[in-house]
Amino acid sequence: MSVLRFQTVWGVEPGKDYVHWAKWFPDLKAQGYTGVEIDITELLAELPALRALLDKVGLECTVLIHTEWPGYVGPKPTGMKPEHHLKRYRDQIKNAKLLKPIKINSQSGDDGWSIEESVEFFRGTLVADAEGGLTGKVSHETHRNRSFFSPYNTAKILAQVPELKVTLDISHHVVVAERLLDSGPDDDKLLAKIIPHVTHIHARIGTTQASQCPDPTNPVFDSERQFFEKIWKQVITQFDKSEPITFVPEYGPFPYHPIGSVLTFSELADKEGSRLQTLFEQWANEP
Repeated sequence: MSVLRFQTVWGVEPGKDYVHWAKWFPDLKAQGYTGVEIDITELLAELPALRALLDKVGLECTVLIHTEWPGYVGPKPTGMKPEHHLKRYRDQIKNAKLLKPIKINSQSGDDGWSIEESVEFFRGTLVADAEGGLTGKVSHETHRNRSFFSPYNTAKILAQVPELKVTLDISHHVVVAERLLDSGPDDDKLLAKIIPHVTHIHARIGTTQASQCPDPTNPVFDSERQFFEKIWKQVITQFDKSEPITFVPEYGPFPYHPIGSVLTFSELADKEGSRLQTLFEQWANEP
């Protein structure tokens, strides 16, 4: 099984005509990244030029989309029902295809919906994926503010829509639950309902009170690091070895990244990405 590492562009401005990214991307290539994960919300008019830049540097991409409330800018929209989110989802996956992504990661749905509303929406996404030739290529992220905001909601929805693929950012679930999800058999059973659906990992280590550590290798975070790595190992060892596993060391700017940290968020992402690449490859190749 191959392990493909992608760097998020979150917090790094592209600059006019992508001038900043054009300087940055070759360094990512030299570090061993397969590609970048790109939120296309503000880039729709410039996607062909971005694809050309990626081709020039030799990078692939995964694409991040939002079904509504893109980027969480401004107040949360009111009255957004499954049909509204599904309409935007259809538009977004169509736009995402212009970048020829390896995968599409969707922050989907609404944390205020009932399970039934979320199920209605996600069943609609599967139809949209099939119509767009994207079956199996889209995964839906475990993320606060979204239908998969908690491990309990996620498990209940997956039970009714078992074809769904998941982007696992377990840091969000740890914050929502206010515990590392290893407190006993009930947590084990809960995560066992989610892990088989995971096809993409947002590999960020957080705590029960914050979704991002300033440096996960600091001994003060030993318990957190051991928990997160245990979960990622379960994902990788259960994954179909004929498919590549993709991950993003998704460390972002303030307020995710604490003020006064020794490393910048980009330096932390690169450090963790390299460390986890070695670990993930080791697990992927275990008999």
